[in-house]
Amino acid sequence: MGCGFSSAHSAQGDPQLKVQNATQGTSSSRLSLEGKIVLLGDSGVGKSSLALRFCRGRFPLYHEVTIGAAFLQQTVRLDQGNQLKLHIWDTGGQERFRAMAPLYYRDAAGAVVVYDITAPSSLEAVKFWTKELRQHLDYCSITVAANKYDLLEVSAEGGLEEQQQHHEPTTLPAAAAVENEQDRNDLVEIMRGVEEVKKYCSANRFEFIECSAKTGQNVNRLFEDLARNVFAHLKDAAAVVDL
Repeated sequence: MGCGFSSAHSAQGDPQLKVQNATQGTSSSRLSLEGKIVLLGDSGVGKSSLALRFCRGRFPLYHEVTIGAAFLQQTVRLDQGNQLKLHIWDTGGQERFRAMAPLYYRDAAGAVVVYDITAPSSLEAVKFWTKELRQHLDYCSITVAANKYDLLEVSAEGGLEEQQQHHEPTTLPAAAAVENEQDRNDLVEIMRGVEEVKKYCSANRFEFIECSAKTGQNVNRLFEDLARNVFAHLKDAAAVVDL
């Protein structure tokens, strides 16, 4: 996989001009496409960390606030020799940048709405960003990413920690097995919040995934699944253009 990273304002060329640039590969049965995806979410939820984990395979030791947006590129190899070059726009989540968000997700074929599972306003944040996308884009494959699942381990004991090592979702019955009462109550509240977001995603046909930028849990799966959805859409769109 190839990967690049730069400021959105200093990147050479405009990826918006390439977002649906379908090019035939060396074999007639293989396609090499390009698509733009955007990361949205409140400040501090881990958008940049997820992008860096996916592109560079590492977790940043220090949190750096994204000013405006940053631009990354990553090529995902798909089935049957196909590939999709992702133009990944990582946006700043601060309140003062919200008015600029439409500039960054314009022409995006896919989006990752990231939220922090420990934040009390998770559902409201997810609703805000998904409604923004639905309102401004005719088509966009949306995945909601429940980030910072590694934080559940600090509240859990025994079996729950083992669950997380195997990347299995935590459940309310598992939370009830935690011995410390305060940890148990906190964990139950977190999982109730996760269930609320899951129900919202199911009702609105959004993809949902639990992940951790810190441990790498489900990060590749998050972007690769989104890439498959975006590729399928761009392939269909290219076929219509060819007609």
